[in-house]
Amino acid sequence: MLAGLVTNVLGLCAQNVVYRTGTAIDQQAIAAAVLRESMNPLFLQPDRFVVASDAADEQRVLGFGQLRPLSGAWELASLVVEPQARGRGLGSALVRRLLARVEGEEVWLLTLENTRPFYEPLGFVETPPDAAPLAMRLEQAVGSLVAGVVAGQQCIVMNTRASAPLP
Repeated sequence: MLAGLVTNVLGLCAQNVVYRTGTAIDQQAIAAAVLRESMNPLFLQPDRFVVASDAADEQRVLGFGQLRPLSGAWELASLVVEPQARGRGLGSALVRRLLARVEGEEVWLLTLENTRPFYEPLGFVETPPDAAPLAMRLEQAVGSLVAGVVAGQQCIVMNTRASAPLP
């Protein structure tokens, strides 16, 4: 019975979310959330984003993430799920949708070490920073200094080759 209830709740959550490409209207919400989460506020072009919004009110942004071009590959960046929407699978769904856009291509990301368990089931593996494209290595070096001071953690590099979307 509990399993059925969980399935119904998860299904209901999924039905109440609309995923779409970001627009200029989303710019302010994206920038505010990125700054609130102490993330890199540069390169926030809305059309690079997948935005999850409330089906009843599409202006209510629940989460988002973007892919940025990176030296012949892509960087998964700016992944944010609003606190009240966390724990519903939105972050994973956003990553899957973003990876589907670049199927077969290499995707990198910088993240705090405590988020490794989130990204690993999505196909990402921790990678030595010196294997990353130069721009990412520089950002990782600065990010590790900031993350060490702000969060007491290291900024790690992860990598995957985007494949067909997971079920």
